[in-house]
Amino acid sequence: MSGLQRLIEDAFNRFSSRIALVNEANQTLSYDGLRQGVHALSGVLTGFHAGKGGPIAVCIPKQFEAVTSLLSIVRTGAAYIPLDPEAPASRNTYIINDARVSLVITTAELSPSLHPLLQDGIIHPVDILGSTYHLILLDYQTPELLDMPEDLAYILYTSGSTGLPKGVMITHQNAMCFIQWGVRTFSLTPEDVVSSIAPFHFDLSVFDLYAGLSSGATIVLISPASVKNPMILAELIDRFQISVWYATPTTMKMMLRFGRMDRYSHQSLRIVLFAGEVFPMTPLNELRARWSHASFYNLYGPTETNVCTFFTLPEEIDPAQEEPYPIGTACSYALCFVDDGTQISDLVPDIEGELLVAGESVMGGYLNLPERNATSLLHHQGRLCYRTGDIVRVDQDLQIHYLSRKDRMVKRHGFRIELGEIEAGLHDEPGIAEAGVIQRMSGPDLQESRIIAYYTTCEGQSGLEVPYLQSFLLGHIPSYMLPDQFIHLLEMPKTSTQKVDYSALKAMP
Repeated sequence: MSGLQRLIEDAFNRFSSRIALVNEANQTLSYDGLRQGVHALSGVLTGFHAGKGGPIAVCIPKQFEAVTSLLSIVRTGAAYIPLDPEAPASRNTYIINDARVSLVITTAELSPSLHPLLQDGIIHPVDILGSTYHLILLDYQTPELLDMPEDLAYILYTSGSTGLPKGVMITHQNAMCFIQWGVRTFSLTPEDVVSSIAPFHFDLSVFDLYAGLSSGATIVLISPASVKNPMILAELIDRFQISVWYATPTTMKMMLRFGRMDRYSHQSLRIVLFAGEVFPMTPLNELRARWSHASFYNLYGPTETNVCTFFTLPEEIDPAQEEPYPIGTACSYALCFVDDGTQISDLVPDIEGELLVAGESVMGGYLNLPERNATSLLHHQGRLCYRTGDIVRVDQDLQIHYLSRKDRMVKRHGFRIELGEIEAGLHDEPGIAEAGVIQRMSGPDLQESRIIAYYTTCEGQSGLEVPYLQSFLLGHIPSYMLPDQFIHLLEMPKTSTQKVDYSALKAMP
């Protein structure tokens, strides 16, 4: 029995009568009800998936059926791949083909958009305890050709610099060490109510789902539409008496700005976790003043390492502090090193360079990308290390401070975005000759991320309409990657080697 399977089965046995899931319509599902659904669906999956091996993909909106599907796959011993139901069908199809997925679990509403793109796929509608699942069976018989870890739990696809998403392979060991640490560190109990804000294809959701369920807590499933509505988020905390809130700084800044927070007490909150990007001091301190009864933690870690460092914010607010809080020190299962350009060193005061992470949570590698694995993973002191690409500084107390990136990957709304993937989407438009995409920081703290797309058109053509460009890109990239601004240039600035001059683009007004 796999680590996650033991974790979930133990929760089913210990907390059978308690509420496991609740949605915004106030519908609930007990641990026993979830167990029945998971056991029934996993039996069906085992029958269809017998002898095939390989991962199973799930393309279902954030609802009870999505959780049931993910846990059912875990129970069969297969690995799962959560797909973004709001992503272009072509992107999801690429992921399915890249991973040689032999079975896709989806809904009647989403099946028509996926099925035509999956050659020879056979649809089987299955009814489980009043819910209908559409299983798309695919003819991938050779998953053994893929270089996957034996104890693979799930694969999360993130933005890729080549224009194609890349699959991060997470093993049961990778996930378990983080989940068990989270339950201990934040003292989760069956009395807790945990927010589930992140979509399941985003790594923040791992804490919500598994730390929440393994501790017997109730998980509030919050839809993507509501995540974009700060007034709804503010109301949900009081309505469900949420005690553990895990969100990106962008989400919480939007709540401060537009959530009408004065209407609510939010006294139920005891733990506030944030991750995915820098939280500027001004809005963070305003939020801490409103939620002064809660403890705040800054969590850090790329998808490839899960959360690997954390920082406990001091109880007293220092109004004079302007620099964002550090990303802290390594979690108990992780080790951190710094490559200063000359050598890889342990953490010592004042060292600055690229952060490397070793330990139990480091991924099993990228799927089908041996060259990327060779550049991103290395052995140091006998340990497998992941190069994060994040430039950090270590202070006198050995706390790690995030400074910048060494590549063109940016973080916005908690998502990692490879600007090259946006450029690749723009280049698919026949009227666009060249494209260059940059990030520009704005706002009073220079911590507001804006993505600007510059482009030139083929000879004799004028600039394209912004609504058209947005609509075109939505056929190639997820909505969270859409540029904030499109600027048409007559000529793209170039370096001496005739490459796009990004420094010149950043210098433009």
